[in-house]
Amino acid sequence: MKIRSRNISTVESILLVIMVFQISLIIDKTIGGIRKYFFTQELNLIERYGNNSWVVITGASSGQGKEMAIQFAKRGFNLLMIGSKRTDETEHIINTTFPTVKTKVIHKDFRQAFNTDFFDDIQATFDSIGIDLAVLINNVGHRVGWNPYHEMNPHYIKDVIATGTIVQSRLTQMVIPFFLQRKRDLKKKSALINITAQCMHPNFLFGITMDNEISVPYLSVYEAANAYGFYHGNSIYNEYKGQFDILNVTPGAVITQNTNCLTDTMFNVSSDVFVKQIIKLVGNVQGHSCAYWGHALSNYLINLAPMMKDGMLNKVGDTISTDYMKNNPTYNTKDKYSIPLTPLIQVTEKKGKKGKRRKERDNKIV
Repeated sequence: MKIRSRNISTVESILLVIMVFQISLIIDKTIGGIRKYFFTQELNLIERYGNNSWVVITGASSGQGKEMAIQFAKRGFNLLMIGSKRTDETEHIINTTFPTVKTKVIHKDFRQAFNTDFFDDIQATFDSIGIDLAVLINNVGHRVGWNPYHEMNPHYIKDVIATGTIVQSRLTQMVIPFFLQRKRDLKKKSALINITAQCMHPNFLFGITMDNEISVPYLSVYEAANAYGFYHGNSIYNEYKGQFDILNVTPGAVITQNTNCLTDTMFNVSSDVFVKQIIKLVGNVQGHSCAYWGHALSNYLINLAPMMKDGMLNKVGDTISTDYMKNNPTYNTKDKYSIPLTPLIQVTEKKGKKGKRRKERDNKIV
């Protein structure tokens, strides 16, 4: 009996230690979250990154990209905006409201990022700005939802992958040399801001046996592109931390003119409030963050009712896909910006030495 009592006592001690450890983690995260989301003060960004600094923003024609452009212009930054022709409207607002701010616009349809010469004019513009290139905001994404997935037009797959993976990868690669030069020659900070989406949540208490990924059905390719951006941004942070500021933002529901269907989603936030929260964290927080307290809190609340997780994610996915299919019933292949669906391996005919035609595999992405 004494041995059995001793065993029970040991088990109880282990459970108590685990419980105390879990509670201490929750308290620590709660205090840290309150401090970060409610008491962090915005830095003087123009002082941190330097006068005459330029901010590069993708997808500034609408939504949080447009709000980013306005907010950075308000703080005295010059702007290079890359996006559709609607970006001209954002430039007009900035030129009218902040006449001392310099602006440049490069018209791009990011669905064409597979093209080998896609980034040439962007690189040329970066070179012309030079060492004053201080901030890159990888904001653009191409949200496509379809139910069921196997009936989605295959053109969308290429569009989402091009926009959501290649653009962030290449632009990040292109700006880093400027950031390192600024640090070396000007002793000035630079900043990389990646905006992706919630991909995982911490597990504790009732959620300890639950998978911690956040994956929304009916958005498979878009979800995968966001996961790519999340891991790419975190890997860049682990490689370059300390050399320039890096903030990888993982938002939940942000309401813009393109996402009004999410107004019933728990902890949704307007784009103007969300962008101000991001700017408040720039330079203060390194690595990944939800940027908005409601989105961060939702990550933890999942653990209190894990049985509701799948239902909530299904509802969000169904809402987004239904809205997208309603507004995009067909894929416009006559759109000059649409990408023709071509095979990854092209077969071409070439003449051999004796003038006979032979088939060769042209192993390139097209």
